[in-house]
Amino acid sequence: MRTLAFRLISTRRLARLALACAALACALVPGRAHAQETATVTGRVLNPAGEPLEGAAVTATPTAGGRARRATSGADGAYRVTGLAPGAWTLRATRLGFAAAVEQVAVRAGEQRVELRLSDQALVLDAVEVLSRRDSERERTRFETEAGVTTRVITGDEIKMLPGLGEADVLRAVEVLPGVVSTSDFSSAFNVRGGSSDQNLILLDGFTIFNPFHLGGLFSVFNSDVIARAELLSGGFGAEYGGRVSSVLTVESDAGEERFGADVGVSVLASRIALHSALPDPIVNGLGGERGSWYLSGRRSYFDALLRPVTDFPYHLTDLQAGATMETAGGGRLQLTGYIGEDVLDLSNFDPPGEDDEGSILKVRWNWGNDVAGVRWTQPLGSRWVSETRLGFSRYAETLTFPDFDDTRFASSVTEAALRQDFTRQVSSALTAQAGGEVVRMDYENRADAGGTTFFANGRDGIFGAAYGQVSWKPTPAWIVEPGLRMDVSRGGAGACASGDAVPDDADGPAERTCVLLSPRLAVKRFLGLRRDAAVKLAVGRYVQFLHSIRDEALPVSNDRWVLADRNVPPVVSDQVQLGLEKYWGDAWYASAEAYYRTYDGVTDFNLADDPNLTSDDLLQGEGDSYGVDLLVRRNTGRLTGWTTISLLRAERTFPDPLARGIDGVPPTVTFSPIFDRRVDVDLVLQYRLPGALETGLRWNYGTGTPFTRPVAQVVGFETDVADGGYRLPRPEADDPDVPYYVVPGDRNRERYPAYHRLDLTVRRPYVRRWGTLTPYLQVLNVYNQRNVLFYFFNYDKSPPTRSGISMFPVLPSIGVEASF
Repeated sequence: MRTLAFRLISTRRLARLALACAALACALVPGRAHAQETATVTGRVLNPAGEPLEGAAVTATPTAGGRARRATSGADGAYRVTGLAPGAWTLRATRLGFAAAVEQVAVRAGEQRVELRLSDQALVLDAVEVLSRRDSERERTRFETEAGVTTRVITGDEIKMLPGLGEADVLRAVEVLPGVVSTSDFSSAFNVRGGSSDQNLILLDGFTIFNPFHLGGLFSVFNSDVIARAELLSGGFGAEYGGRVSSVLTVESDAGEERFGADVGVSVLASRIALHSALPDPIVNGLGGERGSWYLSGRRSYFDALLRPVTDFPYHLTDLQAGATMETAGGGRLQLTGYIGEDVLDLSNFDPPGEDDEGSILKVRWNWGNDVAGVRWTQPLGSRWVSETRLGFSRYAETLTFPDFDDTRFASSVTEAALRQDFTRQVSSALTAQAGGEVVRMDYENRADAGGTTFFANGRDGIFGAAYGQVSWKPTPAWIVEPGLRMDVSRGGAGACASGDAVPDDADGPAERTCVLLSPRLAVKRFLGLRRDAAVKLAVGRYVQFLHSIRDEALPVSNDRWVLADRNVPPVVSDQVQLGLEKYWGDAWYASAEAYYRTYDGVTDFNLADDPNLTSDDLLQGEGDSYGVDLLVRRNTGRLTGWTTISLLRAERTFPDPLARGIDGVPPTVTFSPIFDRRVDVDLVLQYRLPGALETGLRWNYGTGTPFTRPVAQVVGFETDVADGGYRLPRPEADDPDVPYYVVPGDRNRERYPAYHRLDLTVRRPYVRRWGTLTPYLQVLNVYNQRNVLFYFFNYDKSPPTRSGISMFPVLPSIGVEASF
């Protein structure tokens, strides 16, 4: 027994001695301490569209077994897992509503980067279907990470469920958002919170598109088959945004899947096709990429071709959009975007049936369209920096000619070439900094020639630059503070930096001046409740715009004609403040209420008393303001989804009255409500999945009447009697025996049209087959045939005077079919 006990004690001592010697050897032998050097894996978690995804759980598990390491992705999708032993590990990223991303990684000593891309997945839990809602997550992510911006997102599927004119329309869909006003059925142009339509910055994949309308505004240029989402920033946007003062609408293309597929559609307006597939491996590998996809979309109206055996239909439209996206080995993303569109109204050979009088139809040819091209490169720089570079070109051109009069021509164009660079750094979990700048070269030309005479020809080019910096600071989990500063610079004739600084034609000094304007911005958000699913936010800021449209918004169908701020036309400067309250109830319900106030300095209007010999008085310079409240309640889950909005608005504009006699040569001012001053606007949008796979969409809109100027009298025009003195009635001419009459207008926009209301309906039925999906649909605009007033006409020839009018859309049913392969 003693021998056995001695042997056991000796064995234990020997084991301890062996361990001590091993530890001493590890400490003394050079390099041995680094044999188990730890490693770090960093990267980003991306959603199926390749965008950063916040709040994803990242788990690293040793393949041979052992303790797992965990991390959570930040606002920019970045994650960082430290303390890993070199060897084989399994990385897994998960987030509710997405299928997990799993990567097998051979971890090396030091730091390496791995991107994790999630995919869509439907989860079934006790007969409750939870679908990926990455687009509504964009609103939720902005709610959780940004202080002041007001963001509204409409997904591609929601766009198709909203009734449009013959087919789904992005810009028509935007009209149902809070704070957005449309003044006519005949135009898809929109106004946001009291701003004019040219004060909306409209971007296609981050690149400006000037006039995104067909047929003078009747519908938009965007093909819904390749649109992933539309995101409207209606207020409180940070210093990174500039160029417009009212809103920012970003239309994002669907990058397409990495397999071949096609979407085709036929509507009463046009036929369209969209193709998508993976980029060929030689191209991806040659550019140093890992994967990529491309898409090509085309749309054309077909009435001219369909009716050609019967008559020459004078109008057609064409859209061609293409793009490609490639993921690079370093975690970057390269995106190419291109668009070409054209409208042609050709009455050169138009001969309507029953028209026997040759020459009774004025022969015209009217062409207009947009061209957009851009490249966008997003690249992580290390584990905390992200760089984004954009290089783009955009042009809008319009030409009106008369084949019978070769020397008569009207033309308008605007061109932009822009280079933009942005940097974002996550300094810490509580602080993110962003800075960047852009250089833009713009030029425009507006011209009218007839009979060998140039009636007007104005145009110029200018260089515009901007630099900005902003930070997002979270001092505590309950607060977000976002200060920012933007500097806008104009060079090339911008001799006026504020309203009232117009430079006369005969002014001495250089023709070019540099205009520098600073735009400070500040937003603060305070989360409420233990779950931080409610918040109060405040945003104040200044916004600057160097570009004006001289389109008359009172006309229901017209195109923009652009002019740059110069020595006679100041930039628009808008100071804005908004206060809002937001609340989420899980993923199902969301509600918000926001009040705002805006001022506009440097707005323009036509001068009815301009001197043809002067270019300095073509436009009037004025000011304005707007204030209101926007309410929104939205349901995101279940068979019945949708939202309702109530927008209250009051807008005013003040301009000099050039037709009135002033004091000491200074004309008095006139204050009036602009055409888009719709005091109350209510939208109800519902989408419901019926039994039998039927999908229905409904939109009901009510708005108080918009203002108009009512004529108060009609007077006879007299001419001067040179021989006998005084005045006399004009002598009737042989070709014009009528006595001329002139209308006397009342106070500008003092009267209002009757209230507007309309119900629209969409019904879709997808049929799923082995080869794909076939979806016929029915759309009905103005279901109950409400006669909403477009114009009034007053006839003072009768006693008492009579009033007649023209209505907007009657009931308009249409059918179409879509197919996906």
